[in-house]
Amino acid sequence: MKAFQDSLGISAVGVNSLEALAYSVSQEGLVASIIDCKNDNCYFALYQLKASHYKEIIKPSADTIENALETIAEKKAFYPDFTITFVGDATSLYHDTIMANFSNCVLTLSKNNLLNSYYLGLAGFDKFQEKKQEDLLPLYLKKPQAQRQLEEKSKDVNVLPMTKQDLEQISSVLTTDFDEFWNSSVLEDELMAQNSRYIVAKLNEQIVGFAGIKVMLDEADVMNIVTKKAFRNQGIGSLLLKKLLDLAKENKISKITLEVMEENYPAIHLYKNFGFEQVAVRKNYYQDKSAIIMQKGF
Repeated sequence: MKAFQDSLGISAVGVNSLEALAYSVSQEGLVASIIDCKNDNCYFALYQLKASHYKEIIKPSADTIENALETIAEKKAFYPDFTITFVGDATSLYHDTIMANFSNCVLTLSKNNLLNSYYLGLAGFDKFQEKKQEDLLPLYLKKPQAQRQLEEKSKDVNVLPMTKQDLEQISSVLTTDFDEFWNSSVLEDELMAQNSRYIVAKLNEQIVGFAGIKVMLDEADVMNIVTKKAFRNQGIGSLLLKKLLDLAKENKISKITLEVMEENYPAIHLYKNFGFEQVAVRKNYYQDKSAIIMQKGF
């Protein structure tokens, strides 16, 4: 769908499964969509249906069925006169539990607990009518196993201000263990500059990454985010970027800018996740490759 959107220059909206299920309910009040995800866990969301308009009360989430129903009940307390309708395959699976926790509730028929393209279309149509444009990205309610493993690996990584001693350690292996296009003398000049802020990521005193920004009045540029080759794809780049954004806030920065090669899709995706948006393109900035200019405001 994203390919169709980009190649044809047309608008597109994303509709998640919980929204589509909610649209199968026509009775005004609250609508709780719950989808079973095994081992007494579920995906769930809560909506208010009034005058044919669905308003999100609880955003799509993942939890145990016990915690999910408790969260829904807390919100239901604010709408004591509303009937709550449960929809989704977990409705049948946890029928007795739901009935025991909610007195004023309706459980949909089993045929309505499956996803239906008609209601998916209705939800999408409403978003178009309300002009809710959004980037089409997967909605991960539970962190994938790979991400959980990455976080486990990076939990012992400390991010600290870069010192001259750190620079000496980096300089000796800069072109072999990091990236060959980095120059230690340039990096030293950057570190010594009064308007530069540099940080390092350390694992057991070993430097596994570094990054820096240059501050100009109330704006900043990301100069680099570099991870040691042997430690890439382990969440270290995300840790460094988060710390850079914290530094920007501490320095009362209004906006921060960076550039990334147009074909560096993982980096572009990472920056988007942190709230950066594309603002310009510099043609042939990297010899025959263009640079995407991205920016984030505070």
